[in-house]
Amino acid sequence: MSKRSLLLLLVAWNILLTGAIVWALSRQRVPERILKEKLAGIQGLKDSLPNAEMSTATMDTAALKVARIAYFLMDSVTAKYDLVKESAARVRSEGQRMEGNIQKEIQKAQARYNELVNKDHAYSTQAELKADQAEVEQLGAKIQQLQAESQDKLEEMQAHMLKQIAGELQGFLEEYNKQAGYDYIFSIQDAGQIWVGNKALDITPAVVNGLNARHRQQKTVSPK
Repeated sequence: MSKRSLLLLLVAWNILLTGAIVWALSRQRVPERILKEKLAGIQGLKDSLPNAEMSTATMDTAALKVARIAYFLMDSVTAKYDLVKESAARVRSEGQRMEGNIQKEIQKAQARYNELVNKDHAYSTQAELKADQAEVEQLGAKIQQLQAESQDKLEEMQAHMLKQIAGELQGFLEEYNKQAGYDYIFSIQDAGQIWVGNKALDITPAVVNGLNARHRQQKTVSPK
């Protein structure tokens, strides 16, 4: 093989490996952190669940002189809610499985690449050289396709989990507030836009404990 052909193959292969390494490193992000960031971006449960029927207020809020208010810390829910932990573990496990498959494909592609480079091309035709270069490009395209498909699947899993978690939170708060009777329940996040002046309004422990109790009951009724 000519020096130019060898250089082209080497450059193509280095680009492929660099892309694979970058993708693998991006998978190292902790799934809990990803969920935390996306949960913190939820401005309202109604926006997260467009198909959910939200109960409409029958009271004229403009005439509300005294309102009962409570809040919970979303960061604590993210850190202590079992459903979030289990969902993050599933994302992590699936990401590791996909990464393992891609690494296997890279190893097979590397072996084939070595075969192509080490071939005696002293008498190879231009067509044969082009065929070898095309095969290297195909190896890279296959791995890139696997990476794209894996990324899409992980994002789909995260979107599904966020919808599920938001739905569970909404369902719990609706049941909880039937007895609590608050006019407003705020979700507070670190570096958010709501400053808490009265810590006595914090119902985070009740929310976390209630969510986990609800989750354990659901798992008992329909084990997965």
